[in-house]
Amino acid sequence: MRRSVALMVVLGIAAAAAAESLRRTPVVQVVQRVRGAVVNLNARQVVTVRPRSIFGDLFPEFGAGGPQVYTSQSLGSGVLISPDGLIVTNEHVIEGAAEIKVRFVDGKSEEAEVIGSDADSDLAILRVRSRGRPYLPLADQDDSMIGETMIAIGNPLGLENTVTVGVLSARDRTVTSPDTHRVYTDFLQTDASINPGNSGGALVDLDGRLVGINTAIIGDAQGIGFAIPAKRVRRVVDDLLRYGHVQAAWLGMFVANRDERGGGRRGEAAGVEVTDVFPASPAGEAGVRRGDVLLAGNGRAIAGRDDYTTLLAQLAPGNQATFELAGRGGPRAVTMRATRPPSDLGEQVLQRFVGVELAERGGRVVISRVASGSRADEAGLARGDVVLQVNGQRVASVAEIDRIVARQYARSSLLLVIQRGAFAYQLPFPMSSNPA
Repeated sequence: MRRSVALMVVLGIAAAAAAESLRRTPVVQVVQRVRGAVVNLNARQVVTVRPRSIFGDLFPEFGAGGPQVYTSQSLGSGVLISPDGLIVTNEHVIEGAAEIKVRFVDGKSEEAEVIGSDADSDLAILRVRSRGRPYLPLADQDDSMIGETMIAIGNPLGLENTVTVGVLSARDRTVTSPDTHRVYTDFLQTDASINPGNSGGALVDLDGRLVGINTAIIGDAQGIGFAIPAKRVRRVVDDLLRYGHVQAAWLGMFVANRDERGGGRRGEAAGVEVTDVFPASPAGEAGVRRGDVLLAGNGRAIAGRDDYTTLLAQLAPGNQATFELAGRGGPRAVTMRATRPPSDLGEQVLQRFVGVELAERGGRVVISRVASGSRADEAGLARGDVVLQVNGQRVASVAEIDRIVARQYARSSLLLVIQRGAFAYQLPFPMSSNPA
């Protein structure tokens, strides 16, 4: 009898141990190992609004009091990526913040300092004074597989350290922000639930690697979330720490989808058509010519402009790119090394594709010359017209236009806001020369 009782006790202990081991799934083990590196961010914005009314405009001496100051808060997530207190998050989480509080998994809080940010990548770097806290370095390899398990950790709706699980649904997604209309490329797509507040949190695989920074959702969708891949995050972080801004990569060739150029007929190869090549650029020196068709880049097929833009976004100055081309000389492969864009790229693009030259007068950018027969001439632009905005950003100097175009030259068009007298006009211009 005693032996039976003892045996039952031993079997009960063994069963309990087995049950515990079954509960400690790979997901549980990863979460326990990495969750301490994910932090909660509380960004406080201060907004000053001057009261406006018709009465106040007509009789300011009797109007309402001075400007009203309002504060607002945004919640988000971040990931400690180094032992010296470096945190990566989304730029939109901390945009305009006067104060950023970081809350760690142990409940302690600390104010963070902004080291750098990049709106085009939607990434920002913060630093806290604390040292020795758990951190999660960015993954070295960009080898995530579609279908593999993914774990999202963040603070959706202020619910700290929330864990959701799904799979990697797709890679290299191109997404347009519904708020800013910026286009982001090479996103990872996952069906792990990502809700407001998850932005800036961690996307982790079953090896416990930080493979992405969660960044966006589609509001009306379920099971569709996006993350910036670790490879892109690493490049942005390195550039922000070294230069204070992200270094764009320049190849010097502009492309369009073949159906936009009248190509792509049945029986023809896929790819994108090269619509223009700057002579002294890496592409020009590699022998790429207008009319060539890019079929693949760095081993990946190019089916449209999004594929080419994604590849370009993954390059940094100094990186090599190899393309498979079809053209008048038959199929061939070319290799080129990306450089930094020319310092006057904005001026070159406006002169080459739009047909205007620029000058600065009284803190404004004005058109100093319009080429006869150019797109600008056809649009009715004239000397003395003022360039107010380029691609949605206000400009007050030619240097600002150069910087904007250098970051966004892969767009299919250039959007200018031109002022003449009391009126302003929005005019889009293709980023290519007129077809021959």
